[in-house]
Amino acid sequence: MEKIKFGTDGWRGIIADNFTFKNVKIVSQAIADYFHTVKHTNKNIIIGYDLRFMGEKYAELIARVLSGNGFNVFLSDKAITTPVVSFSVINQGALGGIMVTASHNPSIYNGIKIKKSTGCSPTPEETRKIEGLLSYSTIRESGNYIKKVSLEQPYFDKLKAFVNLKKIKESKFKVMVEPMWGSSAGYLLEILKGSKLELLPIHHFRDVNFGGVQPEPLEHNLKEAIKAVKKEKPDVCLVADGDGDRVGLIDNTGKFYSAQHIIPLVMLHLLDNKKWTGEVIKTNATSSAVAAIAKEYNLKLHETPIGFKYIADLMVKEDILIGGEESGGIGVKNYIPERDGVLNGLLILEMMSEAGKNLKALMKDVEKRFGVYCYDRVDIHYAPDKKDKMFELLKTVDYKEIRLTPIKEITRFDGTKFIFEDNGWLLLRASGTEPVLRIYSEASSIEKVREYLEFGKELANSL
Repeated sequence: MEKIKFGTDGWRGIIADNFTFKNVKIVSQAIADYFHTVKHTNKNIIIGYDLRFMGEKYAELIARVLSGNGFNVFLSDKAITTPVVSFSVINQGALGGIMVTASHNPSIYNGIKIKKSTGCSPTPEETRKIEGLLSYSTIRESGNYIKKVSLEQPYFDKLKAFVNLKKIKESKFKVMVEPMWGSSAGYLLEILKGSKLELLPIHHFRDVNFGGVQPEPLEHNLKEAIKAVKKEKPDVCLVADGDGDRVGLIDNTGKFYSAQHIIPLVMLHLLDNKKWTGEVIKTNATSSAVAAIAKEYNLKLHETPIGFKYIADLMVKEDILIGGEESGGIGVKNYIPERDGVLNGLLILEMMSEAGKNLKALMKDVEKRFGVYCYDRVDIHYAPDKKDKMFELLKTVDYKEIRLTPIKEITRFDGTKFIFEDNGWLLLRASGTEPVLRIYSEASSIEKVREYLEFGKELANSL
Protein backbone atom coordinates (compact mmCIF):
# COMPACT_ATOMS: atom_id res chain seq x y z
CA MET A 1 0.00 0.00 0.00
CA GLU A 2 1.31 3.47 -0.90
CA LYS A 3 2.01 5.72 2.06
CA ILE A 4 -1.07 7.50 3.36
CA LYS A 5 -0.35 10.09 6.02
CA PHE A 6 -2.90 12.43 7.55
CA GLY A 7 -1.83 16.04 8.13
CA THR A 8 -3.14 19.10 9.97
CA ASP A 9 -6.64 18.75 8.53
CA GLY A 10 -7.36 15.36 6.98
CA TRP A 11 -5.48 13.62 4.18
CA ARG A 12 -4.07 15.31 1.11
CA GLY A 13 -2.09 13.92 -1.77
CA ILE A 14 -1.00 14.56 -5.32
CA ILE A 15 -3.64 13.50 -7.84
CA ALA A 16 -2.71 10.28 -9.70
CA ASP A 17 0.40 9.90 -7.54
CA ASN A 18 -0.81 8.87 -4.08
CA PHE A 19 -4.27 10.45 -4.31
CA THR A 20 -5.64 7.60 -6.42
CA PHE A 21 -9.02 5.86 -6.62
CA LYS A 22 -7.48 2.90 -4.80
CA ASN A 23 -6.19 5.00 -1.91
CA VAL A 24 -9.38 7.04 -1.72
CA LYS A 25 -11.26 3.77 -1.21
CA ILE A 26 -8.81 2.67 1.50
CA VAL A 27 -9.19 5.97 3.35
CA SER A 28 -12.98 5.90 2.93
CA GLN A 29 -13.17 2.40 4.41
CA ALA A 30 -11.03 3.51 7.37
CA ILE A 31 -13.36 6.48 7.93
CA ALA A 32 -16.37 4.15 7.75
CA ASP A 33 -14.77 1.78 10.27
CA TYR A 34 -14.08 4.73 12.56
CA PHE A 35 -17.62 6.11 12.25
CA HIS A 36 -18.93 2.67 13.26
CA THR A 37 -17.21 3.17 16.64
CA VAL A 38 -18.89 6.55 17.27
CA LYS A 39 -22.10 6.51 19.30
CA HIS A 40 -24.82 8.58 17.66
CA THR A 41 -28.57 8.61 17.14
CA ASN A 42 -28.32 7.95 13.39
CA LYS A 43 -25.99 6.79 10.62
CA ASN A 44 -26.33 9.83 8.37
CA ILE A 45 -23.22 11.18 6.60
CA ILE A 46 -22.98 14.42 4.59
CA ILE A 47 -20.56 14.38 1.64
CA GLY A 48 -19.45 17.43 -0.33
CA TYR A 49 -16.72 18.40 -2.79
CA ASP A 50 -15.20 21.57 -4.19
CA LEU A 51 -14.19 22.53 -7.74
CA ARG A 52 -10.86 20.71 -7.86
CA PHE A 53 -10.10 18.25 -10.63
CA MET A 54 -12.21 15.08 -10.37
CA GLY A 55 -13.77 16.26 -7.10
CA GLU A 56 -17.23 14.98 -8.02
CA LYS A 57 -15.84 11.56 -9.02
CA TYR A 58 -13.93 11.15 -5.77
CA ALA A 59 -17.03 12.20 -3.80
CA GLU A 60 -19.16 9.60 -5.58
CA LEU A 61 -16.56 6.92 -4.83
CA ILE A 62 -16.46 7.87 -1.13
CA ALA A 63 -20.28 7.84 -1.07
CA ARG A 64 -20.32 4.29 -2.45
CA VAL A 65 -17.92 3.06 0.25
CA LEU A 66 -19.86 4.73 3.07
CA SER A 67 -23.11 3.37 1.62
CA GLY A 68 -21.54 -0.08 1.35
CA ASN A 69 -20.88 0.11 5.07
CA GLY A 70 -24.52 0.77 5.88
CA PHE A 71 -24.44 4.55 6.31
CA ASN A 72 -27.14 6.84 4.90
CA VAL A 73 -25.24 9.13 2.56
CA PHE A 74 -26.44 12.62 1.62
CA LEU A 75 -24.23 13.60 -1.33
CA SER A 76 -24.22 17.21 -2.51
CA ASP A 77 -25.61 17.65 -6.00
CA LYS A 78 -23.02 20.35 -6.79
CA ALA A 79 -19.66 21.71 -5.66
CA ILE A 80 -19.93 23.42 -2.26
CA THR A 81 -17.66 24.94 0.38
CA THR A 82 -16.31 23.13 3.41
CA PRO A 83 -18.39 25.34 5.78
CA VAL A 84 -21.55 24.14 4.03
CA VAL A 85 -20.63 20.55 4.93
CA SER A 86 -19.91 21.49 8.57
CA PHE A 87 -23.13 23.49 8.83
CA SER A 88 -25.18 20.71 7.19
CA VAL A 89 -23.83 18.10 9.61
CA ILE A 90 -24.98 20.23 12.56
CA ASN A 91 -28.20 21.43 10.93
CA GLN A 92 -29.30 17.90 10.05
CA GLY A 93 -28.01 16.26 13.23
CA ALA A 94 -25.82 13.91 11.19
CA LEU A 95 -23.20 11.53 12.54
CA GLY A 96 -20.51 13.22 10.47
CA GLY A 97 -19.38 14.61 7.15
CA ILE A 98 -16.69 14.23 4.49
CA MET A 99 -15.42 17.00 2.23
CA VAL A 100 -13.33 16.33 -0.88
CA THR A 101 -10.86 19.21 -1.00
CA ALA A 102 -7.20 20.07 -0.64
CA SER A 103 -8.21 23.53 0.60
CA HIS A 104 -5.45 26.03 -0.27
CA ASN A 105 -2.94 23.48 -1.64
CA PRO A 106 -1.71 23.73 -5.26
CA SER A 107 -3.98 22.37 -7.99
CA ILE A 108 -2.08 19.09 -8.33
CA TYR A 109 -3.43 18.11 -4.89
CA ASN A 110 -6.77 16.82 -3.74
CA GLY A 111 -7.77 15.64 -0.31
CA ILE A 112 -10.35 14.49 2.21
CA LYS A 113 -11.48 16.44 5.28
CA ILE A 114 -13.50 14.64 7.95
CA LYS A 115 -16.15 16.33 10.07
CA LYS A 116 -17.57 15.05 13.35
CA SER A 117 -21.16 15.53 14.54
CA THR A 118 -20.05 18.88 16.01
CA GLY A 119 -19.03 20.10 12.54
CA CYS A 120 -15.38 20.10 13.64
CA SER A 121 -12.43 18.17 12.33
CA PRO A 122 -11.21 15.20 14.40
CA THR A 123 -8.67 15.78 17.16
CA PRO A 124 -5.11 14.47 16.65
CA GLU A 125 -6.00 11.43 18.80
CA GLU A 126 -9.10 10.68 16.69
CA THR A 127 -7.09 11.14 13.50
CA ARG A 128 -4.54 8.60 14.70
CA LYS A 129 -7.37 6.13 15.30
CA ILE A 130 -8.52 6.55 11.68
CA GLU A 131 -4.94 6.12 10.42
CA GLY A 132 -4.71 2.95 12.49
CA LEU A 133 -7.66 1.51 10.57
CA LEU A 134 -6.13 1.97 7.10
CA SER A 135 -6.22 -1.27 5.06
CA TYR A 136 -7.53 -3.28 8.00
CA SER A 137 -10.87 -4.09 6.37
CA THR A 138 -12.18 -5.40 3.09
CA ILE A 139 -13.54 -2.44 1.12
CA ARG A 140 -17.31 -2.59 0.81
CA GLU A 141 -19.16 -0.58 -1.86
CA SER A 142 -22.84 -0.01 -2.64
CA GLY A 143 -25.13 2.60 -4.15
CA ASN A 144 -28.16 1.59 -2.10
CA TYR A 145 -28.09 4.31 0.54
CA ILE A 146 -27.01 7.37 -1.45
CA LYS A 147 -29.29 10.38 -1.89
CA LYS A 148 -28.22 13.43 -3.90
CA VAL A 149 -29.32 16.64 -2.17
CA SER A 150 -29.03 20.42 -2.39
CA LEU A 151 -27.37 21.72 0.77
CA GLU A 152 -26.82 25.43 0.14
CA GLN A 153 -30.16 27.13 0.91
CA PRO A 154 -30.33 26.38 4.68
CA TYR A 155 -26.72 27.61 4.90
CA PHE A 156 -27.60 30.84 3.06
CA ASP A 157 -30.56 31.33 5.41
CA LYS A 158 -28.28 30.95 8.43
CA LEU A 159 -25.82 33.56 7.14
CA LYS A 160 -28.60 36.00 6.25
CA ALA A 161 -29.95 35.78 9.81
CA PHE A 162 -26.50 36.06 11.41
CA VAL A 163 -25.82 39.62 10.27
CA ASN A 164 -27.92 42.76 9.89
CA LEU A 165 -28.57 42.00 6.25
CA LYS A 166 -31.01 44.87 5.81
CA LYS A 167 -28.40 47.41 6.90
CA ILE A 168 -25.75 45.85 4.68
CA LYS A 169 -28.09 45.88 1.67
CA GLU A 170 -28.98 49.53 2.29
CA SER A 171 -25.32 50.59 2.23
CA LYS A 172 -23.90 51.73 -1.08
CA PHE A 173 -20.40 50.40 -0.96
CA LYS A 174 -18.59 49.06 -3.99
CA VAL A 175 -17.61 45.46 -3.19
CA MET A 176 -15.34 43.20 -5.23
CA VAL A 177 -15.74 39.45 -4.58
CA GLU A 178 -12.78 37.14 -5.26
CA PRO A 179 -13.35 33.40 -4.58
CA MET A 180 -10.01 32.45 -6.21
CA TRP A 181 -11.80 30.13 -8.68
CA GLY A 182 -13.12 28.24 -5.67
CA SER A 183 -16.45 26.80 -4.62
CA SER A 184 -17.65 29.93 -2.77
CA ALA A 185 -18.19 31.55 -6.19
CA GLY A 186 -21.68 33.04 -6.32
CA TYR A 187 -22.40 32.72 -2.59
CA LEU A 188 -22.15 36.40 -1.68
CA LEU A 189 -23.88 37.37 -4.91
CA GLU A 190 -26.83 35.17 -3.93
CA ILE A 191 -26.97 36.40 -0.32
CA LEU A 192 -26.65 40.08 -1.30
CA LYS A 193 -28.86 40.12 -4.40
CA GLY A 194 -31.31 43.01 -4.51
CA SER A 195 -29.02 45.27 -2.45
CA LYS A 196 -27.76 48.78 -3.15
CA LEU A 197 -24.21 47.49 -3.05
CA GLU A 198 -22.27 47.56 -6.29
CA LEU A 199 -20.98 44.00 -6.56
CA LEU A 200 -17.99 43.23 -8.76
CA PRO A 201 -17.37 39.47 -9.06
CA ILE A 202 -14.08 38.19 -10.45
CA HIS A 203 -12.95 34.60 -11.13
CA HIS A 204 -16.45 33.20 -10.63
CA PHE A 205 -15.87 30.21 -12.88
CA ARG A 206 -14.29 26.80 -12.60
CA ASP A 207 -10.60 26.54 -13.36
CA VAL A 208 -9.04 23.41 -11.87
CA ASN A 209 -5.63 25.11 -12.18
CA PHE A 210 -6.80 28.11 -10.12
CA GLY A 211 -5.43 30.58 -12.64
CA GLY A 212 -1.97 29.11 -12.19
CA VAL A 213 -1.70 30.16 -8.53
CA GLN A 214 -2.28 28.47 -5.20
CA PRO A 215 -5.88 29.21 -4.05
CA GLU A 216 -4.71 30.66 -0.72
CA PRO A 217 -5.52 34.26 0.25
CA LEU A 218 -1.96 35.57 0.27
CA GLU A 219 -0.75 38.70 -1.52
CA HIS A 220 1.49 36.94 -4.06
CA ASN A 221 -1.48 34.78 -5.16
CA LEU A 222 -3.75 37.78 -5.70
CA LYS A 223 -1.95 39.80 -8.37
CA GLU A 224 -4.94 39.79 -10.74
CA ALA A 225 -7.33 40.81 -7.98
CA ILE A 226 -5.03 43.60 -6.79
CA LYS A 227 -4.72 44.86 -10.36
CA ALA A 228 -8.52 44.85 -10.69
CA VAL A 229 -8.88 46.68 -7.36
CA LYS A 230 -6.48 49.43 -8.45
CA LYS A 231 -8.60 49.92 -11.56
CA GLU A 232 -12.08 49.74 -9.99
CA LYS A 233 -11.21 51.12 -6.52
CA PRO A 234 -13.88 49.21 -4.54
CA ASP A 235 -14.37 49.98 -0.84
CA VAL A 236 -13.33 46.41 -0.13
CA CYS A 237 -12.38 43.23 -1.98
CA LEU A 238 -13.51 40.08 -0.14
CA VAL A 239 -11.29 37.06 -0.79
CA ALA A 240 -11.95 33.39 0.00
CA ASP A 241 -9.73 30.36 -0.58
CA GLY A 242 -10.40 27.32 -2.76
CA ASP A 243 -12.88 25.62 -0.41
CA GLY A 244 -14.30 28.82 1.06
CA ASP A 245 -13.27 28.56 4.71
CA ARG A 246 -10.48 31.17 4.76
CA VAL A 247 -10.67 34.92 4.27
CA GLY A 248 -8.46 37.74 3.01
CA LEU A 249 -9.15 41.42 2.27
CA ILE A 250 -7.90 44.09 -0.13
CA ASP A 251 -8.57 47.81 0.39
CA ASN A 252 -9.26 50.44 -2.26
CA THR A 253 -5.54 51.14 -2.78
CA GLY A 254 -4.71 47.50 -3.51
CA LYS A 255 -3.24 46.81 -0.06
CA PHE A 256 -3.75 43.22 1.06
CA TYR A 257 -4.73 42.31 4.62
CA SER A 258 -4.24 38.81 5.99
CA ALA A 259 -6.02 37.29 8.96
CA GLN A 260 -3.41 38.95 11.18
CA HIS A 261 -5.30 42.20 10.58
CA ILE A 262 -8.76 40.72 10.00
CA ILE A 263 -9.02 38.84 13.32
CA PRO A 264 -8.56 42.03 15.41
CA LEU A 265 -11.05 43.85 13.16
CA VAL A 266 -13.76 41.18 13.48
CA MET A 267 -13.01 40.86 17.20
CA LEU A 268 -13.65 44.57 17.76
CA HIS A 269 -16.84 44.39 15.70
CA LEU A 270 -18.19 41.59 17.89
CA LEU A 271 -17.21 43.46 21.06
CA ASP A 272 -18.13 47.05 20.19
CA ASN A 273 -21.01 46.71 17.73
CA LYS A 274 -22.64 43.40 18.66
CA LYS A 275 -21.79 43.76 22.39
CA TRP A 276 -20.83 40.10 22.60
CA THR A 277 -18.21 38.77 24.98
CA GLY A 278 -16.40 35.53 25.69
CA GLU A 279 -12.94 34.01 25.64
CA VAL A 280 -10.45 34.37 22.78
CA ILE A 281 -8.25 31.84 20.98
CA LYS A 282 -5.12 32.55 18.93
CA THR A 283 -2.69 30.08 17.44
CA ASN A 284 1.07 30.23 17.90
CA ALA A 285 1.49 32.24 14.67
CA THR A 286 -1.43 34.66 15.15
CA SER A 287 -0.87 38.39 15.65
CA SER A 288 -0.04 39.74 19.10
CA ALA A 289 -2.71 42.37 18.40
CA VAL A 290 -5.28 39.73 19.40
CA ALA A 291 -3.64 39.41 22.82
CA ALA A 292 -3.53 43.21 23.19
CA ILE A 293 -7.27 43.52 22.53
CA ALA A 294 -8.07 40.62 24.85
CA LYS A 295 -6.08 42.35 27.59
CA GLU A 296 -7.84 45.68 26.96
CA TYR A 297 -11.27 44.03 27.29
CA ASN A 298 -10.20 41.72 30.14
CA LEU A 299 -10.93 38.55 28.14
CA LYS A 300 -9.32 35.18 28.81
CA LEU A 301 -6.86 34.25 26.05
CA HIS A 302 -6.03 30.69 24.91
CA GLU A 303 -3.00 29.98 22.71
CA THR A 304 -2.96 26.76 20.67
CA PRO A 305 -0.75 25.03 18.10
CA ILE A 306 -1.45 25.93 14.48
CA GLY A 307 -4.43 24.09 13.00
CA PHE A 308 -8.06 25.11 13.28
CA LYS A 309 -9.00 21.76 14.84
CA TYR A 310 -7.39 22.97 18.08
CA ILE A 311 -9.51 26.14 17.98
CA ALA A 312 -12.69 24.24 17.09
CA ASP A 313 -12.20 21.80 19.96
CA LEU A 314 -12.11 24.71 22.43
CA MET A 315 -15.09 26.38 20.75
CA VAL A 316 -17.18 23.29 21.51
CA LYS A 317 -16.09 23.18 25.15
CA GLU A 318 -15.83 26.85 26.20
CA ASP A 319 -17.63 30.18 25.76
CA ILE A 320 -15.49 31.46 22.90
CA LEU A 321 -16.05 34.87 21.32
CA ILE A 322 -13.56 34.38 18.48
CA GLY A 323 -10.80 32.03 17.48
CA GLY A 324 -8.39 32.68 14.64
CA GLU A 325 -5.27 31.49 12.84
CA GLU A 326 -2.85 33.44 10.65
CA SER A 327 -3.71 31.51 7.49
CA GLY A 328 -7.20 33.00 7.24
CA GLY A 329 -9.39 30.77 9.40
CA ILE A 330 -11.68 32.64 11.80
CA GLY A 331 -14.47 31.13 13.91
CA VAL A 332 -16.98 33.24 15.85
CA LYS A 333 -19.53 32.86 18.61
CA ASN A 334 -23.17 31.83 17.95
CA TYR A 335 -22.22 30.03 14.73
CA ILE A 336 -20.76 26.62 13.96
CA PRO A 337 -17.38 25.85 15.62
CA GLU A 338 -15.60 26.20 12.31
CA ARG A 339 -14.02 28.84 10.08
CA ASP A 340 -16.02 30.37 7.21
CA GLY A 341 -14.62 32.85 4.70
CA VAL A 342 -18.06 33.87 3.39
CA LEU A 343 -19.45 34.60 6.86
CA ASN A 344 -16.38 36.65 7.76
CA GLY A 345 -16.83 38.64 4.56
CA LEU A 346 -20.38 39.44 5.64
CA LEU A 347 -19.17 40.48 9.10
CA ILE A 348 -16.73 42.92 7.47
CA LEU A 349 -19.57 44.37 5.38
CA GLU A 350 -21.71 44.61 8.51
CA MET A 351 -18.94 46.51 10.30
CA MET A 352 -18.51 48.85 7.33
CA SER A 353 -22.26 49.53 7.21
CA GLU A 354 -22.34 50.19 10.98
CA ALA A 355 -19.46 52.67 10.80
CA GLY A 356 -20.17 54.12 7.35
CA LYS A 357 -16.48 53.60 6.54
CA ASN A 358 -14.56 51.62 3.97
CA LEU A 359 -12.02 48.94 4.86
CA LYS A 360 -9.00 51.25 4.78
CA ALA A 361 -10.60 53.66 7.27
CA LEU A 362 -11.57 50.84 9.62
CA MET A 363 -8.02 49.47 9.62
CA LYS A 364 -6.66 52.95 10.41
CA ASP A 365 -9.00 53.13 13.41
CA VAL A 366 -7.63 49.84 14.76
CA GLU A 367 -4.03 51.02 14.33
CA LYS A 368 -4.77 54.26 16.21
CA ARG A 369 -6.14 52.28 19.16
CA PHE A 370 -3.73 49.35 19.34
CA GLY A 371 -0.64 50.27 17.35
CA VAL A 372 0.96 48.97 14.16
CA TYR A 373 1.56 45.24 13.70
CA CYS A 374 3.41 44.29 10.51
CA TYR A 375 3.57 40.67 9.42
CA ASP A 376 4.80 38.40 6.64
CA ARG A 377 5.56 34.76 5.97
CA VAL A 378 7.88 32.87 3.65
CA ASP A 379 7.80 29.18 2.72
CA ILE A 380 10.84 27.04 2.00
CA HIS A 381 10.31 23.74 0.20
CA TYR A 382 12.55 20.95 1.45
CA ALA A 383 13.33 17.38 0.47
CA PRO A 384 11.24 14.96 2.58
CA ASP A 385 14.42 13.15 3.71
CA LYS A 386 15.73 16.39 5.23
CA LYS A 387 12.61 17.08 7.29
CA ASP A 388 13.29 15.04 10.42
CA LYS A 389 16.91 16.16 10.75
CA MET A 390 16.00 19.81 10.17
CA PHE A 391 13.34 19.89 12.85
CA GLU A 392 15.41 18.00 15.40
CA LEU A 393 18.15 20.60 14.97
CA LEU A 394 15.63 23.45 15.23
CA LYS A 395 14.66 22.20 18.70
CA THR A 396 18.21 22.84 19.91
CA VAL A 397 18.97 26.33 18.49
CA ASP A 398 19.46 29.01 21.13
CA TYR A 399 20.16 32.72 20.73
CA LYS A 400 20.29 35.73 23.04
CA GLU A 401 19.47 38.17 20.27
CA ILE A 402 18.62 38.25 16.55
CA ARG A 403 19.63 41.17 14.35
CA LEU A 404 20.61 43.10 17.52
CA THR A 405 17.14 42.62 19.05
CA PRO A 406 17.21 40.92 22.49
CA ILE A 407 15.18 37.70 22.82
CA LYS A 408 12.80 37.52 25.77
CA GLU A 409 11.71 33.90 25.36
CA ILE A 410 12.00 30.85 23.09
CA THR A 411 9.00 28.51 22.90
CA ARG A 412 8.91 25.09 21.23
CA PHE A 413 5.37 23.77 21.71
CA ASP A 414 4.66 24.25 17.98
CA GLY A 415 7.85 24.80 16.03
CA THR A 416 10.56 27.11 17.36
CA LYS A 417 9.43 30.65 18.21
CA PHE A 418 11.70 33.54 19.20
CA ILE A 419 9.81 36.22 21.14
CA PHE A 420 11.66 39.53 21.31
CA GLU A 421 11.82 42.10 24.11
CA ASP A 422 9.85 44.55 21.92
CA ASN A 423 7.05 41.92 21.50
CA GLY A 424 7.97 41.12 17.90
CA TRP A 425 8.52 37.44 17.07
CA LEU A 426 9.92 34.92 14.59
CA LEU A 427 8.55 31.40 14.19
CA LEU A 428 9.87 28.42 12.21
CA ARG A 429 7.68 25.32 11.89
CA ALA A 430 6.80 22.52 9.48
CA SER A 431 3.60 22.73 7.48
CA GLY A 432 1.11 20.02 8.35
CA THR A 433 -0.19 19.86 4.77
CA GLU A 434 2.86 20.26 2.48
CA PRO A 435 6.63 19.50 2.47
CA VAL A 436 7.31 23.11 3.46
CA LEU A 437 9.10 24.96 6.25
CA ARG A 438 7.02 28.00 7.13
CA ILE A 439 8.81 31.04 8.54
CA TYR A 440 6.57 33.69 10.13
CA SER A 441 7.40 37.05 11.66
CA GLU A 442 5.65 40.03 13.21
CA ALA A 443 7.19 43.36 14.26
CA SER A 444 6.44 47.07 14.52
CA SER A 445 7.80 47.75 11.02
CA ILE A 446 7.91 45.80 7.77
CA GLU A 447 11.68 46.41 7.62
CA LYS A 448 12.13 44.50 10.89
CA VAL A 449 9.86 41.72 9.66
CA ARG A 450 12.03 41.32 6.55
CA GLU A 451 15.19 41.24 8.66
CA TYR A 452 13.78 38.51 10.87
CA LEU A 453 12.54 36.47 7.90
CA GLU A 454 15.97 36.73 6.26
CA PHE A 455 17.55 35.43 9.46
CA GLY A 456 15.00 32.60 9.51
CA LYS A 457 15.95 31.59 5.98
CA GLU A 458 19.69 31.71 6.83
CA LEU A 459 19.05 29.56 9.90
CA ALA A 460 16.99 26.99 7.95
CA ASN A 461 19.61 26.73 5.22
CA SER A 462 22.35 26.17 7.80
CA LEU A 463 20.67 23.14 9.38
